[in-house]
Amino acid sequence: MKNIYNTILVPTDFQERSLAALEESFNLAKMTGLEITLFHAIRDNQNLFSAFGGERSKTMKKEFEDQIRDKMQQIASDASKKSGTHVNAVVSHGKPHDKILKGAHLLHSKFIVQGFNSENIGSDSNQIGTNALRVVKKAECPVITIKNNHSQDGCRSILLPLDLTQETRQKVGHAIEAAKMFGSTIKVVSVYWSTGSKEVLKKLKQQMDQVTVFIKKSGVSCSGEIIEKHGSSKTLSPLILDYAEKEKDVDLIMIMTQREAGLFDLFLGSSAQHILSHSKIPVMTIIPKELGFSSMIN
Repeated sequence: MKNIYNTILVPTDFQERSLAALEESFNLAKMTGLEITLFHAIRDNQNLFSAFGGERSKTMKKEFEDQIRDKMQQIASDASKKSGTHVNAVVSHGKPHDKILKGAHLLHSKFIVQGFNSENIGSDSNQIGTNALRVVKKAECPVITIKNNHSQDGCRSILLPLDLTQETRQKVGHAIEAAKMFGSTIKVVSVYWSTGSKEVLKKLKQQMDQVTVFIKKSGVSCSGEIIEKHGSSKTLSPLILDYAEKEKDVDLIMIMTQREAGLFDLFLGSSAQHILSHSKIPVMTIIPKELGFSSMIN
């Protein structure tokens, strides 16, 4: 089947985090052979220039938009030279997250790569943060969120946290495709909150073995580990992040989001948002296909 995906969409608000995401997209473009589309949405704010009235208001608005377009073209040109990849510049009008999602759909984007500012989530002063969360919630394609610069050529390992008590085949399929695309290994990790039952742990280990064997048979190098924890505090995300940093070669954490029974917002508000907010490593989020959203698998 012909690959219909042709671009990596990188939203920018010209702030440091979004420009860092653009730099990070160079590596992804190199691995995938995709072009990069730099994207900016101008908010429709009539009040910004209305105080000047009439033709003067229209003139100032046009000058402002021309400056934005010139700035986008300059950034795209510089990025093309630096990355060796063709970088397009697209400017739209409207709410940033709405236009980002629509743009990704219309441009057949394989990925969205975005910066994330975790400070003051929900504040108007933190547009990229609140928009980033909205994009993660609704994007049809995988979203790679960058909080810190993670300068690394290629992608050595993908960390795949799994709940071994749930259906895993499609989740593993996404990771396999990404690993083949990036030339990566996969590290599967699961957390077991100890109940003292050796039978439960034995069963989980058997399931982990099945997952790792399945991945290896697909031609991807893989390892699996079950982290056994004791105590009543079942906070998952810090354990995942600690494990990722300890491994030293993890360049991407893959999260499969769930939207069952209206629990998606709860999920995003806890484990996923904590990982997005605190991970020093890029995080890929994907909504599974069977829940009504497009898959990264062709």
